[in-house]
Parts: sequence; C-alpha cells; structure tokens
Amino acid sequence: MSRTASPPPRVRVRTPRRSSLSMKVRLFAGVGLIAAAGVLVFLGAQVLSLETEIARLWLPSITPGAFTAAVESPVAFLAAPLWGLGGVILAATRVNGVRVCMSVVVSTVLILVTDQVRLGVIGWGAVTAGSSEGYEVAVRVGGSVLSILGFSAAYLVFVIVIADLPLFGRRRTPVEPPAVR
Repeated sequence: MSRTASPPPRVRVRTPRRSSLSMKVRLFAGVGLIAAAGVLVFLGAQVLSLETEIARLWLPSITPGAFTAAVESPVAFLAAPLWGLGGVILAATRVNGVRVCMSVVVSTVLILVTDQVRLGVIGWGAVTAGSSEGYEVAVRVGGSVLSILGFSAAYLVFVIVIADLPLFGRRRTPVEPPAVR
C-alpha cells in the first residue's frame, strides 16, 4: 500500500439485536442450568446409587464389592462442571442455545457411558483375577485409563459441539449473514 492510498472505508454492520424477552429466557435457562449443576452435586449420593443400580442391571454376575469403585469418580461431580459452564455460556454469550444444550446433553451421556464401561472393566477384573489383586489392577490401570480418555473426550465433544467445529469433512451449519443497514 502506498503512502497516499487511504485505507478502505469501514462499513458499519449492525448485528441483529435480540429481543429483551429472548435475552431474559436465555438468562433464566442459563441460571437454571447452573442451579441444576449445584443440585447435581448436592444429590451426589443419590446419583451414585442410581449409577451403581444401572451397572448392576447390565452386570448381574459382578459382586457388589466391585461397585465401590463408583465412589472414586461419581458422574455427578464430573458432569456438574459441564452443566455449570453450559449455563454460563448460555446466559452470557450469543452462542446458539440449541448447540449449548445439545453439547451438555451429549457430553453428559458420554460421561455416563464412560463410567458404566469403567465399572464393567473394574468388575470384570475383580471377578477374573481375584477380588483383591484383580480389583486393584483394574481400578488403577483400566479404570484410570478409561476415565481419563472418556472424560477428556466428553469435554472435547462439549467444545466441538458448542463451537460447531467442522471435523472429518463435515461442513458447518449455515449461518445467515447479518443485515446491513
């Protein structure tokens, strides 16, 4: 650019304003999601018992002692930060509300599935290798590795869904251009 050339003129683009009702609904939903995260932590013992009952349904041959591993990383304490963060994003930003809710739901389901698989691996290790040795190895190796991988994947999915990142050749959701006035 030469010294005499002027910079291109700036075009003022107005972003469409959201109605105050829409903003109030988003704020109410965001605060509700944050409150639900608090309730989830407060009712952690009930969520833990529900989680072990679900595992007992699909793992009937596993001894009840194997499910003491559920206490080490309960789903309530792993999903609550996602719910709280989703509530903050919903209340304070202009990110699409459907994407925020979808990311919270998908990530929570991924955390639940990961925890059930972790409990299955721990129970299987306890039964096959003996109660004490098999349980210790399954908790320390299998349970820890599955927890780290699954919960990291859940948080990654949370970010991918909220940001609508184009992965694996998927195209982004089309967004209408803002109105120019």
